[in-house]
Amino acid sequence: MSWVTTIEEKDAQGQLATIYQENRAKFGYVMNLVKIQSLRPDSMVLGRQLYRHLMDNPGGLTRLQRYLIATVVSKVNGCLY
Repeated sequence: MSWVTTIEEKDAQGQLATIYQENRAKFGYVMNLVKIQSLRPDSMVLGRQLYRHLMDNPGGLTRLQRYLIATVVSKVNGCLY
């Protein structure tokens, strides 16, 4: 779990409650990656939109190539996600 303040599911309201519900519906739980951003749900939404734009839109690389690059960068940075 994170060392920063997060908003728990039971305390989430509005946009954050919706994000938590969507995350739980998709994965069966609310991921820590989502909870760590809970103090700024508006920024989380924008970050998710940027991620989807970069990963889903054509740009000279195949989808597989983009995911492989993201995986290697995550590994190099010590990220477990």
